[in-house]
Amino acid sequence: MKENLKIDFLLREEIDDKRWNTSIDNAINGNIYAYTWYLDVVSPGWGALVTPDYNYLFPLPTKRKYGINYIIQPLFCQQLGLFSSKFISPEIVDLFIESIPSKFRFIDINLNIHNKTDKYNKQTKKRKTYMLDLLNYNEQVFKNYNQNTKRNIFKAIANEFTLTTLLNPNDFLKSYTQYGYMVNGKKDIIVIEKLIETLIIHNKATIAGVIDSSNQVGAIGLFTESHNTIHYLLGAAEPEYKKKGAMFYLIDGIIRNHSGMDKVLDFEGSMILSIARFFSGFGAKPCIYLNYQRSTLQAGKALVNIKRKLKLI
Repeated sequence: MKENLKIDFLLREEIDDKRWNTSIDNAINGNIYAYTWYLDVVSPGWGALVTPDYNYLFPLPTKRKYGINYIIQPLFCQQLGLFSSKFISPEIVDLFIESIPSKFRFIDINLNIHNKTDKYNKQTKKRKTYMLDLLNYNEQVFKNYNQNTKRNIFKAIANEFTLTTLLNPNDFLKSYTQYGYMVNGKKDIIVIEKLIETLIIHNKATIAGVIDSSNQVGAIGLFTESHNTIHYLLGAAEPEYKKKGAMFYLIDGIIRNHSGMDKVLDFEGSMILSIARFFSGFGAKPCIYLNYQRSTLQAGKALVNIKRKLKLI
């Protein structure tokens, strides 16, 4: 397989969207982040490593800054790497990593949970996402919540909170701008706004919220679905509502509404202990994916400064 696999590097305008997206539809490890229209929002101008038959696809979120060509994992896009409807061996993953053009002098990219490597273990770091099988809610899901999670859900019920999926993008953006976590401030909001618009166009967006008896929004979440997996993309809560269990009630509502439908909820992280504890409180289990890094930039203080700036772009 390795000797016969021809891999081409394609610029965005050279990629056949229909063939690409059909391949992602059929990929055994396909996810929402790998569709052309999703990548166009979070990483405009991306490129890819592609076999001529489009059986193997490896998106590359490419950029250029300070005269440096580099590859950096975009925000709102947890896992990329190699996608295929065929068997993905560590040997094939290694072959694609080897095929990343040398002109990219700095690489910091996440593979997906189905990608393993033999050759590049020293250049990878393990990261965690938390995933929950949405089985029968009463018999198999709720009983696995920990006591803190159950307590917060009951607290939210006592406060007469209600789950709604009738919020619009403006409702989400208003709350997230006030209470959500952002790396680049207004730049993030512009991307989030475009991402919601695009997900709605493709019928892939669910905006959920928790409201009180006065219809005041206390917590919001943006979810998307692909390949029987629901991804929790973004969420935020007003501090006082957060204390009353609003975020626990929000996640529980999504779980309850999708249980017994042969789906998985991907919480998307996190390496932050408090967030990981929140996710695991719902019975979610950690799954490992790899972050691959490579740099041919000159060492020294300039390198540290450039890396810091590149990661914030």
